[in-house]
Amino acid sequence: MSAFDVIPLDHIGAEIAGLDPHAMTDEVKQSLYATWMDYGVLLFREAAPDPETHIKLAKVFGDLEIHPVKSLLVPGQDELIFLGGHGKNSGGARVMDGDVRIGQTYWHQDTAYTPNICKGSMLRMITSSKRAGNTLWADTTKAYEALPKDVAERIASLETLQCYTDMPRRTWGMPGHELRHATPEEGPQSEVAVPDFPHVVHPMVVTHPENGRKALLLSPLGYLTILGLPEDEADDLFEEVVAHTLKPEFCFDHWWTENDLVLWDNRRTLHYATGFPVDDDRMIQRATLAGPQPTGRVYEGTSAESVSA
Repeated sequence: MSAFDVIPLDHIGAEIAGLDPHAMTDEVKQSLYATWMDYGVLLFREAAPDPETHIKLAKVFGDLEIHPVKSLLVPGQDELIFLGGHGKNSGGARVMDGDVRIGQTYWHQDTAYTPNICKGSMLRMITSSKRAGNTLWADTTKAYEALPKDVAERIASLETLQCYTDMPRRTWGMPGHELRHATPEEGPQSEVAVPDFPHVVHPMVVTHPENGRKALLLSPLGYLTILGLPEDEADDLFEEVVAHTLKPEFCFDHWWTENDLVLWDNRRTLHYATGFPVDDDRMIQRATLAGPQPTGRVYEGTSAESVSA
């Protein structure tokens, strides 16, 4: 009898059922890791009801790193960060198409504002919103493999310029939508203390270091431009590739319940948190997997060149 069951989700990812994190042999851990490599996104329900089990399960997939934004760290549990809620780590309220929400982000890859994107992350839902707060993932390997040949050839050697920000220049891949910071009258403001990260450069196409398959590296949240192209041309091309990547057939949309965990391979996925109403609440903790993929470099151009070719 298998130590766990694998239930494929719609389009991408799989649910892991029946796993006991406290009874994992080396063989079970190896099988679990191989399943992650196959699916990219794994959902666990009720597998880790506490931070210690969360950390134990996350370590099956690699060593954990200390997140570079120190103000997010969970006191006494430096391998975890706290996200959400109405406290200092909420990131402040944002407004999407007139709807005010806390915990709203935009499509991104974790730590793409550094030269080395992290291996992956595992989120645990502690308190879930009853009315909103779903998170979406997009498989950038499947998206790349389905690109029109001429687009794949065009972007093969192109690089994007990325920065640390909590607000994209526009809603890439989701035309017609408007996202902005909330005013103090509309909702709480961000109190997250963020270091000053230099701009970085990443290739648009990378090779996964473990499975050898190609994937898109996009991170729309921090995108500034495509180097070497006029600004309008760069933005049109980036929009085309992101819109393709966000097609439903490449995405998993998860509605959270308490003690859900989701693990994703950051080297082949984008994700997007939709946030929750300001009169509701949600609390999440995240473990970040070490073993970064050295894809990029620190940008050495001028600030004037960073927004146009």
